[in-house]
Order: sequence, then C-alpha cells, then structure tokens
Amino acid sequence: MLRTGDRARRFVQLTIVLLLPAITSSCDQAGRELTITESSCMLCHNGTQHADYTGPGIENPHPFPGADNLSCTRCHGGDSKGFDKDSSHVPPPPEIGDRQRQATNRLAFFNKLTLAGIDKFADYTVNGQTHTALEYLQFLNPGDLRVVTQSKGCGECHQGHAECVNGSMLATETGILAGALHAVGIEGEVAETKNLYEKTAADLGFRAVSDPDYVQDLTKVGSVSRLLEFPVMSQHGIEAPDKLFKNPAYSADALPADVDANRAIVSGSMLAQLYREQVAFTCGDCHLGSAGANNRFGDFRSSGCTACHMPYSPDGRSRSRDPNVPKDEPENPDAIRPGERSHVLAHRIVSVKKTLSNGHGLEGISDMACAGCHQGSNRTVMQYWGIRLDQNQDVRRRVQYPANPVTFTNTADDTRLFDPEVGNRTFNGRNANQYLAFEDYDGDGRDDTPADVHHEAGLGCIDCHGSFDLHGGDVTKTGNDIKSRMHQGVAITCESCHGSADTYAVTQSGTDYAGNTAELAVDAKGNVLKHVAKGTDGHLYLTSRLTGKRHFVRQTKDTVVNSGAKNPFTQEALYSALASYAMGRDDGLDATGTGPKQTKCASTGFSHGDSMSCASCHSSWTNTCMGCHLEGEYNTGANYSNITGERIVFRQRFAEFVYQSPVPFQLGVGPDNKIETMSSNTKMFFRYTDIDDKRSKVFAFTDRNGQGNSPAAQFRSLGHNVMMAHSIRGKVTSTNEGPRYCVACHLTEKGMADFGTQYTAFKNAMANNEFDKLDFALLKEHIGQNPGNQLNSPIWVHMVSGLGSGLFLFDENGCAVNPLDTNANRYGCDGQAPSTTFDPVRAFFNLDRIVLPNGVANGSSNVPMNVPNATPLRRDGALFPNLSGPLGKSIIDKLTDPAAGCVLDSWIDADGVLGGDAGLHVK
Repeated sequence: MLRTGDRARRFVQLTIVLLLPAITSSCDQAGRELTITESSCMLCHNGTQHADYTGPGIENPHPFPGADNLSCTRCHGGDSKGFDKDSSHVPPPPEIGDRQRQATNRLAFFNKLTLAGIDKFADYTVNGQTHTALEYLQFLNPGDLRVVTQSKGCGECHQGHAECVNGSMLATETGILAGALHAVGIEGEVAETKNLYEKTAADLGFRAVSDPDYVQDLTKVGSVSRLLEFPVMSQHGIEAPDKLFKNPAYSADALPADVDANRAIVSGSMLAQLYREQVAFTCGDCHLGSAGANNRFGDFRSSGCTACHMPYSPDGRSRSRDPNVPKDEPENPDAIRPGERSHVLAHRIVSVKKTLSNGHGLEGISDMACAGCHQGSNRTVMQYWGIRLDQNQDVRRRVQYPANPVTFTNTADDTRLFDPEVGNRTFNGRNANQYLAFEDYDGDGRDDTPADVHHEAGLGCIDCHGSFDLHGGDVTKTGNDIKSRMHQGVAITCESCHGSADTYAVTQSGTDYAGNTAELAVDAKGNVLKHVAKGTDGHLYLTSRLTGKRHFVRQTKDTVVNSGAKNPFTQEALYSALASYAMGRDDGLDATGTGPKQTKCASTGFSHGDSMSCASCHSSWTNTCMGCHLEGEYNTGANYSNITGERIVFRQRFAEFVYQSPVPFQLGVGPDNKIETMSSNTKMFFRYTDIDDKRSKVFAFTDRNGQGNSPAAQFRSLGHNVMMAHSIRGKVTSTNEGPRYCVACHLTEKGMADFGTQYTAFKNAMANNEFDKLDFALLKEHIGQNPGNQLNSPIWVHMVSGLGSGLFLFDENGCAVNPLDTNANRYGCDGQAPSTTFDPVRAFFNLDRIVLPNGVANGSSNVPMNVPNATPLRRDGALFPNLSGPLGKSIIDKLTDPAAGCVLDSWIDADGVLGGDAGLHVK
C-alpha cells in the first residue's frame, strides 16, 4: 500500500513527464515565459511551472529581500533539469541506499538518521556519474557544517557564519568531550596547548577544526589553535593491538593497572580508551555536527544551521505543504522505526520574529529547538520552564532523598512535553513522572521549582542568547575562534539589559532589527543587542526575538534607588525597599540605596554586587545530581559510533543517577572572580564489563591537576563546576518560592539562638569526619524539608558555603552511606537499601563537601578564571586559585564561623519578611 507521499510523488512525476514537452518554449496566461529551469524541483514539490513558489506545495524557505527566490539546486544541489526523482535527486551512497535497505540494514539506517558518518563514505558512481558523500549530505541538508565549510549550501552566502559556528562549542562539543577527559586525568592531545589554562585547554571535538589565524595570547583564556577528532577504537571487525574488537587485553582484571598512584587514568592505556568510548557513546551526539539521536519525541532535529533555523516538529512529522513528504511518519513518535524518516516542521527558515521589507513574515526560534539538547541534566531549558528532571521517579515512588515533597505534580498535562493530539508517551525518552511541574517540600503551598521569571514574561532562549553566543563569536570576522569552555563563548549577562545597582545598562548607537537607528543595549563583549532599545521616554524596551512583543526592561538601579521611576505599562513603582536593602550600598547615601546595614556587624561601604553575580541570589533552585554511575560493556550487537557512524563493539550498559534534588545548592567563585552558584559535575563512578562478561571494579578518578579523588586527602567530593541556574525569580509570591534571601547564605542571631547547639555539634562532626555523630533526622529536616532555609538553620548555611551537609556520603564503590534511604533499588548498592547497610566507617566520599575550612578544594573543577591572578583574591587557601571553584577561607569564615564571621542581626528571611533589626534600616 502506497503512503500518502508516495501516491503524490507518482502523480507529480507523471505530470512532469507530460508537461515538460509543452512548457519548454511557451507562455502562460499571464504572459510569463515558461522555462524548465527549476521545473523538476518546483513542479514536483510546489506544483508551479515557475521557480517562484506560487503553487500550493512546498514553502519558500528563504523569503529574504534580495535573495527571496533562490533556486532549489543552489542550496541542495541535484539536477533541476531531471525528468523524475531519480534523475533530479543526488543518489545516496551505497552504504545508505534506499528506504528498503535502511529498513533492514542498521548501519544504513543509523547514518541516514543521524548523519554522523556520511562524510566518511568514499566517492561512488551511479549511472555513470561520480558523486561524493558530501554532495549527498548537501542534498539532504544544505546547513550541515561539513557542507557549509566547503562554501556549499548555506555556506555559499554565509561563509562568516559557517566558519564561526564550525569552531563553536555547539558544533564541537569540546566542553563535554574534552572536559570529561580532563576530569579523569587523561592528558591533552594537542601538544602546543595542552598545558594552558591550568591544563583545561580543549583538544578534542566531533570533527577536527583549526584556527588559521590563531596567535597564542594568554589573556584570551580558553582559546586554542586546533581540535582533533575524538578518537574511536571500538570498530567492529578491526583487530589491532589498540582496538577493542576481540582484544583480550581489554580485560576487566587488567584495568586497575591503568590507574596511576594519584588515581588518574594513565594516558594511552586500555582504560583510557574505554573511558573515551563511554564518553562518545553516552554524550557524543549532543552537538551541531550531526543530527543527534533524531529518534524520539523531543529529539528530532537535523544538523548544523538547520538544527536551529529549520527545526523539526517534536514528533518528527512534517507539517509542510510539500505533497511528496509523508505526513504520517514516524508512525510512533516515541520510537522511530528503521526505514522511517523524521521531517522538518515546515520548509521555512526561522530566526528572529519580524516582518521583512517585502512583507514576508519571519518566525523566531522557539525554545523547543533548544530543548532536545539542553535539558539532559535539567539545568537549562526544562529548568527555565519550571520543570525538574527526576530520572529515577523517586518522587512518584515516595523514595525522594533526603525527604519527600509534601505535594507534587507531574507533567502529564503539559502539552509542550506530552501532546494529546500526537499521543506521545515520552519526551526525550522520559515519561511524565520523570518530569515534575510542581514540588513543595515544606508544605507552604508554594512551588519550590518555579519557572524563570523571563519565561513567565514570554521571553525565549533567543531573547538572551543571540548571534555571538549561539554562532560561537563574531560572524563578521574571518576564521574560527575555538574556545575550551562554554562561559568563554557567552557574552550576555544580566547587566546587559538590567544594568547594576550602581549604573544603568550601557547603550550605544546602532541599527535595530527593523533597520532603524537607535540607542541599543550592548553585551559584555560590546556587541549591540538589536532588540533592546531605548525608547523616547528614556526607558529600555526589549522586542522579543521569539514573539515580537515589546517588553519594558526595568533597571536594577531604579529598584534600589527611589528615583520615582515607574513601569510605563502598569504605572507600578519600580523602587523596592527590600531590593534597596539587599542590593544597595551601605554608605549612607540615598543615591546608592540602603544597603545591607547591620547593627553590630560592620558593613560600611559594602554592596553584594561588588563580589556576587546576580544569579547567585536570584536563581531560586537547581537540580543537584549526586553520584553518577556509568558502565560500558563489550557488545557485538547493532551499536554505532556517534562520532564516525561505524559499527562498534562498545555499548553503554548503565547510565544512572543516584540522587537528584532541587533543594541543596552551594556557592563558589566563578571565572569572572565573582561568587556564583555551583553545581555537581562528573561525580562519576565508572566500570566496564569485558568480552568475557566479567565486570571490573568501580573506579573514581582524579583530574589533570590531581584533584577530585586524590589519595592525599580523605573523603573527596569528585567534580563540581560553576553553573548558572536558569531559575531566576524576583520575589517570593503566594504560589512560588523566590530568590535566595539573606538566610540562605548567612548565619543569623535567630538561627544561632534556635539551633546553635545543634550547629556546633554538626560543624565539629563534619570537620573531624566523625560521621557517626551526625543527626541524620535533623539533617533531613534542615536540608531536605527546608528549601530556601525557611527554618533559618545554620546547618543549611554550612552546606551552601561548600563545607557539606553530611547527607551525601558514599562508599568506595559509589553506594550511598546514610540511614535515611530505604530504597532497596538505589543504584550502586547491589539491591540493598542504604539504610539497612548504614555504617559510617564505610564512608569514602563526601560528595557535597567541595571545600575544607582552610579554603583547599576537596574536589575537581575544570573552568579556568578569565583573568589569571585576579584580585581581590576570593579563593584564598586554594591550591589552584586560577581555577574557578569553591569559596576561599575568608568568605567561608565570614559565612559559617559564629566567632570569626558575621552573624547577621538584620536580615530578610526565606519568605521575604524582615528579621532582627532590619526594620530599623529598611526605608
């Protein structure tokens, strides 16, 4: 039985054959000369006899003035003078073949679906004509980076974009691929840069890329000359001393010898090869170089420019008017079937919402284009939407650690994830119980995982992240600017739009998206924000790139200083007495706000903005992951490399989180030498099952700088990094928790009066590693049931400072050590609940104690400071102060030591209510 698209295709092909002789030299009723310039493309796919998209079929993908009628072959290649599909289309390489081959040959299907290895195929000849694999790739996707960097497809006209994106973090995935190897101590592979930036210089990516204009400049932290292609050693059928196939040298028993005395993986060893295979299998498809998994609801996409600018529908089904594209595949949106294909939503470019000068409308890039990749550990898009990932379904199963929420709601009714018209049962492979829309851990009726206020206002990802952030730099400059870590390529900051407590947002003259000259905001690297402009009333307004709607942008200074400014849309006063107290400067001047005045603790001249990022207080929650078990195995099934597309004999056996919670968080010092929120990173336990089905021991590693799991100290915390939580809130409301108020990070007189005795006992037990003296029932209450520190607990502050909560002790094999967890299915514990095997002597790791009281980091970080040797020193005591990481000794003392630090006598509590003497200071 023919599909809808097949029937239409047969009809149109017949029409072409009948019409071609008649239209070669005649005119239509409008007097236009009929030619066959694009007839085989346009007639078949659009239904018009002209190259002008006037038919009822496929949409004009590129309606931009001056280039609003591009020929199909200019972008896609192929032969516009062909008389049918076969003579017009670029034929597939024999490795790919047709649908029938893809339905039965998994290698063909994998590469057609993911595009991962198509560029590796040899030239081939069909009907006497030789083709290259890149010609076929261009035909499939003119936006693929392997195409555009050859000045083909999009790259013919947009070469600056092509070069820039090709070296970007989104294309190379080097932050993950190279960062993961740093975390386990494997040496960098690019000799000229491997020791730069505290040994964090990137070296590997999806494909090799180089910067021909690179000149080493150590002030440009993170810049590198080149990346090598991520190596694959597990090809099926290739036997060699370093290859995995049928190689007994990769035995489980031999792997411990591949770990050095400092617990780092020996570079070039068998264990190093296996770990790289694990990284490539688990994480190697989340980049623009290929189409990713492209196999399930929420994951359907293409590669390169197309991934963002011509997105697929979440279910992979076409809504295009092209009569030749089946509208009923994938049949099962949760799992594409071999031989099926996913499709673009419509054959139309999206970018920034606006009306072009020729009248054509352009849509903005939606958050859904970002969600497929940027949600795996729920730190960006899902969090921005107010959705938390609970991979293990612990909340639904009532085994959430360290405490269950009082109430929760899953996402079954969220139509962005679960579309009732489509009937999908998963999003990104997860069900509605793994994505939570509402959680209330303290029973106050407020959501402890609210959406970001910018999302609530209707803004999308692209309203913050523009061309510089997403294309990997300045597209007007030639060449690649290859960076090592994500933050090095992000130019937008909160201050770009909102200014600071001291100054209004910087503006400069420029041209907005409508082509008008205006005073425009600028990002941290001096790029104008074409959608954020000063109005005639002097206020800043943001015209959403996503929706085109105009938004008033309040200035932080107007909330801190009582200037009488009002929201021009609502006439609401912008000044907030609480904001003035929290963000102002304590210098006695009305022009700088009130500032965090204290009756006893000196704070003269102090302002939080001098040393803290906006998000360190305004991010309301983060999804903390404690304990990640990765296990690979030798497997001869249908496994394929995300890097090369080849069949391989390595497969992921397990990728399991132990604990996930939105409640705990820590502070640290970010690459800008400001205090930021920290997040657990690569707290990984690794093992491997070999060709003989024997499992290795469990490994946990030390990084290139000897940090993470060094035997030089006990109870290490493995990996952590600065991470901006996308959960910004301005104030607490009746339905949603707010920002981190004073009590989240500071000791208070009330907190010490209520819990001083318990705090002293807890603090001493943690400092002396006397875990048997911890009161876990108290910790469950003061951490697990206390989001934002409603209890005003000093134990919470101890956790936030990085000194630890005592709740995340693990043994050497990655099994949790605590008396609270009654879940017998807790991963890593071999079928026994941690509560039944609890013995403090078994504790080997203390995963959320990321720093010692003397400022020495207890774990690993792979993000270097943007300015080496930055002052003032906020990581005093650190062995590697030029890496971002935990707080330094001075700040730790200030936050956690009742004798040497600052115990607040005036504060704002977790409900946004004044406490202590704050009423004397707040105007």
